[in-house]
Amino acid sequence: MPNDLRLNTQRLELIAGTADLVRAHLDNPKGFALQLGARAPRISPPPPDVEAVMESMAQALEKGPEEAGWWCWYFVLHDRGAGQRVLIGNGGFKGPPDAEGTVEIGYSLLPQFRDRGYATEAVRALVAWAFEDPRVKRVIAETPRDNAASVRVLDKAGFVQRGQGLEEGLIRLERVRQNQEGR
Repeated sequence: MPNDLRLNTQRLELIAGTADLVRAHLDNPKGFALQLGARAPRISPPPPDVEAVMESMAQALEKGPEEAGWWCWYFVLHDRGAGQRVLIGNGGFKGPPDAEGTVEIGYSLLPQFRDRGYATEAVRALVAWAFEDPRVKRVIAETPRDNAASVRVLDKAGFVQRGQGLEEGLIRLERVRQNQEGR
């Protein structure tokens, strides 16, 4: 896997996290923004557990740098009107495909960038990227039942509800590879 894995959509550039990039995200906001080539607004206070999750991703990428793309991605908006690039959110997977060919996706946008289709655009790109790997048979997501915006994003990205999530109040959605034979 290349060290500089990027996906481009109509309005976004998705940049796969490397161990160095995730460490900069955690410890060096100015260096992080420079590596992204984008303005990177800080969330204060950060959402609960985000630092612990990012730390575990950094450690996973340090142990297996070839797994870049299977952990975090940063979503950068090409703001042509303002003539700049800005980090609007992140997302990715909870690791490489498991033995059954399943990966779990998650995503988050800064509040000021929600309800504009960016999450759907990013999720579609990540799912398409995952399905390029013949090991991947399905992509799942779990979201709170009452998070209508997240359910709508997943619906627009082709996911179908498949019952309860692992934790109370969550629902599980999935998108299955159309050609189960792989590529």
